Amino acid sequence: MYVKYAKECGFLFKKGTTKTNSKGVLHIKYYLCTRSGLYKDKKVDTLDPNQKERVVRSNFSKRTDCGALLCVLFEDGSWKVYKFVEEHNHELVERPDKHFLPTERHLTQLQKHVIHSMSKLNLGPVKAFNVMKTCFGRFEDVGVSKVEFKNYKRQINLFIGEYDADMVVKYLNEKKKHSQPNLSYDYITDEENRLKGLFWCDDQAKHNYHVFGDVISFDATYRSNKYSMVFVPFTGIDNHHCNVTFGATLLASETADTYIWLLRVFLKAVGSQPKVVVTDQDPTMKKAISVVFVDTRHQLCMWYVMHKLSLKVFMLFYVWHFRIHCILKYMAFCTLLLFF
Repeated sequence: MYVKYAKECGFLFKKGTTKTNSKGVLHIKYYLCTRSGLYKDKKVDTLDPNQKERVVRSNFSKRTDCGALLCVLFEDGSWKVYKFVEEHNHELVERPDKHFLPTERHLTQLQKHVIHSMSKLNLGPVKAFNVMKTCFGRFEDVGVSKVEFKNYKRQINLFIGEYDADMVVKYLNEKKKHSQPNLSYDYITDEENRLKGLFWCDDQAKHNYHVFGDVISFDATYRSNKYSMVFVPFTGIDNHHCNVTFGATLLASETADTYIWLLRVFLKAVGSQPKVVVTDQDPTMKKAISVVFVDTRHQLCMWYVMHKLSLKVFMLFYVWHFRIHCILKYMAFCTLLLFF
């Protein structure tokens, strides 16, 4: 009943607190407006060892501390309305715009089939949406937005068992069985069985590490592929000053736990910790390295240092003698660390 009421009035609701009686039977339910409460700043890992956490900038939030709610009480074998607050402190969606509400936007089987079929032709979800809009004539007749098309395509890309992710895992497994028995690979999935991380390291990569693996670098490339996953290569320099690869991974998220998993499977594959790890100033990487590579020195890459220098001391950075002095000092410091 409250679902129909919210739809007619033009607002969204969510389930709130539930309470049970002394016998453990559900006794009270709350249903709240989705704009109830206020947004709290998220806390992330910090680079300051003396500070456990830091607060990031506040993001835009649609919450207005709205007090509209419905409370129902289970009594005498049936649910009864115990409390009802009708007033909202924000504007409600008008009838002509109700199709924009998320609860009204659902993909049909036909739309899912179109997205899947067009993806086989290397046509993305936005083009699939444009085709549907052209066929139906209006957005209202399509019933969903580009966001729903993109979200469904992402689920297709990341779902283990039917699509590309499963093919890659099977390919690595077959390669290990028949042609490269020393190939190391590992992967993790989330609670919905979607690919969360995939790591691989072949014979050549292991050989490169055992010869040139004193100093390694790994960096998260931006989500530039169609699966919105981060590509993280482990690289180094050989005695000809050329780049060599020690392993690679794909990550769906960049959290401290994900990087800890990555470094542990990398360590298991290569067998020993590097002497020095070079990364950018990522707090999640810093935390993961301190947990897994306990005997390794963690250094920041030169490009990142000079980039931050240009932002922090803008005027001094463009004085030539100051730049040369900083570069030489940093290079001398890094060289000293390698010997001691």
